[in-house]
Amino acid sequence: MDSTPTAPCWTHRGCRVRLVGHPLCEDAYEIHHNSGELIGLAASLSAARELIDARIVLERQRLVATA
Repeated sequence: MDSTPTAPCWTHRGCRVRLVGHPLCEDAYEIHHNSGELIGLAASLSAARELIDARIVLERQRLVATA
């Protein structure tokens, strides 16, 4: 049985948002596309959602172009 605590994690538009620091820090949330690509870091969940919304189309186009 593994007793290691896991960081809280959320999803938005197929991206994983994970708490990696203190919620008041600028880089508190790490955002990864479901492909594993790092989208970026955000200071809040709302900022993470905005970052995903701004970059998701471009990320999907990049993945299609490299396939």
